[in-house]
Amino acid sequence: MTSEAYPGPARPGVTTGGVMIMAISCLSTLLLIAAFAYAAGVGQRHTAALAAADCEPNLSPSGQQCTTQPMMAAEYLALLAPASQQLTTDAAAYAANEGDHLAVAEAALTAEVAADRALGRSLAAFPFPAGIAPIAKGLIQANLARAALTAEQARASSLSRMQSFDRRVELADAAVQTEMTLVRTAVDAPLPGA
Repeated sequence: MTSEAYPGPARPGVTTGGVMIMAISCLSTLLLIAAFAYAAGVGQRHTAALAAADCEPNLSPSGQQCTTQPMMAAEYLALLAPASQQLTTDAAAYAANEGDHLAVAEAALTAEVAADRALGRSLAAFPFPAGIAPIAKGLIQANLARAALTAEQARASSLSRMQSFDRRVELADAAVQTEMTLVRTAVDAPLPGA
């Protein structure tokens, strides 16, 4: 009557439930490691996918994921069109009055300076890709030089003194036009990596 009711200390054995818990734990650990490895390469894969789609990441101010070359060209032209029209109008007003109306010619030149400076600010804020940014910087500098010269011309005390700036302003304008052509060519070209 003694030993059958108490067989002695029980030995832990390997059960099916224990094997399943161990297998699930190992699988979870492997999946977690794979997820971390995948997440580490997401940025590179995203950039590669955008390049494959002819997109330049982070250029669009509209909040889109990427900017295509046609989108960037359209945004650039939308920036230039009103500025060019305003500068043309102001230059025509100056040309019409530079011979006989000092105050009107001065007002036209002052308006030109304001339009040039506004264009410079818009160009500086434009999200040019890294490959185009140095070319755009040349345009911005040429535009600022033209604005400074035109501002000096507007401060002239006589019509003859004002007219003495005309040739230098024409040369400064030609430099801006050359830089605009270079930027336009770069903007119209396929984006790098496309």
